[in-house]
Amino acid sequence: MNNLIIIKVKNHINRFIKKCINHQISLLDVNYLGKDTILVTTKIENYKKIKRLNYYSDINIIKYLGFTGTKKHLKKNIYIYIVILFCFLLMEIITNFIVKIDIIHENSQIRKLVANELTDLGIKKYSLAKDFNQLEEIKKTILNNNHSSLEWLSITRKGMTYIVRIEERIITKIEEEKRYAHLISSKDALITKVISSKGSVLVRSGEYIKKNDILISGEIKLYDNVMSNVFAKGEVYGEVWYKTEVSYPKQKEIKDYTGKKRFNISINNKSFFKNKYQKFDQENYRKIKIFWWNVSFCNELEYKLKIISYTEEETIKLALKKIEDEFIIKLKGKGRVISQNVLKKEENNSTMNIRVFVTTNELISKIKYYDIGSDEFDPKNSS
Repeated sequence: MNNLIIIKVKNHINRFIKKCINHQISLLDVNYLGKDTILVTTKIENYKKIKRLNYYSDINIIKYLGFTGTKKHLKKNIYIYIVILFCFLLMEIITNFIVKIDIIHENSQIRKLVANELTDLGIKKYSLAKDFNQLEEIKKTILNNNHSSLEWLSITRKGMTYIVRIEERIITKIEEEKRYAHLISSKDALITKVISSKGSVLVRSGEYIKKNDILISGEIKLYDNVMSNVFAKGEVYGEVWYKTEVSYPKQKEIKDYTGKKRFNISINNKSFFKNKYQKFDQENYRKIKIFWWNVSFCNELEYKLKIISYTEEETIKLALKKIEDEFIIKLKGKGRVISQNVLKKEENNSTMNIRVFVTTNELISKIKYYDIGSDEFDPKNSS
C-alpha cells in the first residue's frame, strides 16, 4: 500500500487492459464507472509506462495511497495544518495564563502583604501558571517569610484565576490577672466539650453557638446581680464546618535511584571530576577550608525521573490527606478532622480540582478583655 495510486482511464478501455496485460503491468483493482471509464489501482512506478503505452486513452491520477499519499496530502494542505497547530498552541498558551488573582481575607494589610509576596515569587496577572510543585514551594516560602503574621495559606487555580485563601496568625497575649476577661467563641460551632477552671460557664455540650458568643463569663453572678469579676479561664471545643478547595496532580514525578554512585570533590563550587550522571543527588556532604579554597567531599547518587499516574480514586484520597495534614498544622494540636465530604470534582489539564466539606472538632474559645460596666468589644484587645 506504500507505492500505489488510483488512476482514472477514459476511452479505449479494452485496448488499455490488453496492453497492460501484454506488458505484464499489474492492475490490482479495476472498477467500471461507465461504459468507457474505469478506476484502476496500480503501482506508482507503472504510471509513466502506462501513459506511454496508452497514449490514445485519457489517463489521470485520482489518488495516491499509503505513505506517498499521506506525504502529498500533507504537502498540499501544509498551511492549513500549520494554522490549526498554531491555533491549538495559542489556545494552550492563553489558557495557561493567569488573568486574575483573588486574595480572600478581611484584613486589607494582610491582603497587600500576600499580594507583594506573590508578585516577588512570580505569581502575578498575565503570567504563566505554575505547576503544583511550584505552588507548594511558593506557599511554603510565603509562610516561612511571614511566620509571625500568617497561620495558613492555600493557592488554588480555577481556570485562569488563582484563588488565595489566608488565615492570619493571632499571637495570644500574656494573661494579665489585673484585667477581666470572658472566653468567647471564635467561630460558629456545635459545642462538644467545656473545660472551665475560672469563671461562669454559660454553654453546654450539644448547644449551637455563634461567633463572639460568650462561652465562659468573667462575671460571677448570684441571681442577676454581678458579685465579682475574674479573668475567665478554660477551654471550649466545638464542631466547626469548612468549605475548602484543593488542586492535586494526577501525575507525580519521582526520583528513581539507579543504585549507581561515585565519589566527587568540589573546589570553590567547581567539581574536580567531570559530571558522570545527568541527574544525581549528593550525600555525606563534608566541607573544609584550606587557605582560600572551599573544598567539599560527597557521594553522587544517580537517579532518573519517573512519572507515576494516579487513578481518580487515588487522586481524591491523596487530596483529602493533603487537606487533613493542612488542618492538623492549622489546629496546632487543639483539634482534629472528623470528616471530609467531596462536594465537587473537576479535571483541569493534569490536575484535579476538588471542593470539600470539612468537619473538625477544635478549640473555639478565645479571650475577650472587658472593663467593668462596659459592653463594648474591641477586637484589638482580644486574642
